[in-house]
Amino acid sequence: MHAELTIEIARTPEDVFAYLTDVANLTEWQSGVHSAEIEGGGEPRAGSRILESRHLLGRELRTTLEISEHEPPRLFALRALDSPVPFTVRHELEPSGDGTRLRVVGEGDAGLLPGFAAGIMARRAEKQFRRDFERLKRILES
Repeated sequence: MHAELTIEIARTPEDVFAYLTDVANLTEWQSGVHSAEIEGGGEPRAGSRILESRHLLGRELRTTLEISEHEPPRLFALRALDSPVPFTVRHELEPSGDGTRLRVVGEGDAGLLPGFAAGIMARRAEKQFRRDFERLKRILES
């Protein structure tokens, strides 16, 4: 599975990065997320782990994510450590006029699912991925 989007946000890269990487904000803009916290507390940084609970495909999933790249205010990447569908998400931010161009690439491996189920899941995930980042934009620009 592969989902990619680029979105323009009328806020500085520093503002977008700060909001995007604050796990306390996840429940506001990512659908299905019930809770998220950095393991052991503290600020996000490369190597930190995020403990996340979300509702997905009718199930409650608890996932541990590792911050694989953290370069404020331009790069933030995550990888799932214990998800039924292994995935990575990479966020690249760059100045664009008076705002920020945010490019997001999500990749996952639904190889354990039957072919038809993998296709359905991929389409659902991509639609939700786009809706979530459109919600992020609305929140940051309001």
